[in-house]
Amino acid sequence: MSIFQINRRTDYAVRMMIELALQADGALPARHLAQRTNVPKAFLHKITADLARAGLLQTQTGPGGGLSLGRPAEQITMQHILEAMEGPICLNICLLRPHECPRDQLCPGHDFWGRLQTTLVEQLQATTLADLAQDAIVLQQQPRRRDHIPYLIPQQEIGVITLPMVGGDG
Repeated sequence: MSIFQINRRTDYAVRMMIELALQADGALPARHLAQRTNVPKAFLHKITADLARAGLLQTQTGPGGGLSLGRPAEQITMQHILEAMEGPICLNICLLRPHECPRDQLCPGHDFWGRLQTTLVEQLQATTLADLAQDAIVLQQQPRRRDHIPYLIPQQEIGVITLPMVGGDG
C-alpha cells in the first residue's frame, strides 16, 4: 500500500527550520541542531545543502559558525520549504500545463485535482516559518492533549492487528 505523504527529508527540514527560527541570535552548530531535532547527521547534511541552495539557510564555517536562516522567518513559507525539498507541487500530471492531458476539458477529476492543489498551495503560502515557531513556543509551554492531535486512525480504533500465518500449518 502506498501512502500519499511528504517524505522524511521534508519532515526533517521543517523541524530544522523551526528550530533555527527559534534560535535567538547567531548560528547554531549542526551537531546541536541534529540533537535538538532528532535528525540523523547523515540526513542533516543533505537537507542543509538543499535548503541553502534554495536560499532558506545560511552556513557559516569556523568558530562561532553553524547554521542560520537565510532570510527572516516571516518571509519563509511552508511552500518554500516543501518545494526546496520535493520540487514543485503538482498533485497530478494533468495539472502541469494547459492541455497536457487530452481529457482536461472533459474530466471531472481534473477539476477536483485542481481545486485540491489550489487549496494546498494556498495553505502552504499562508503559513510562515514564524507562525510555526510561535506555535512551537506555545506547545513547549502547554503541550496539546493526545486526544486533540488529528491522527488518521484515532487511538480508540487502534487494536491488536492479527496477521495471517504464511506457509504454516495453522
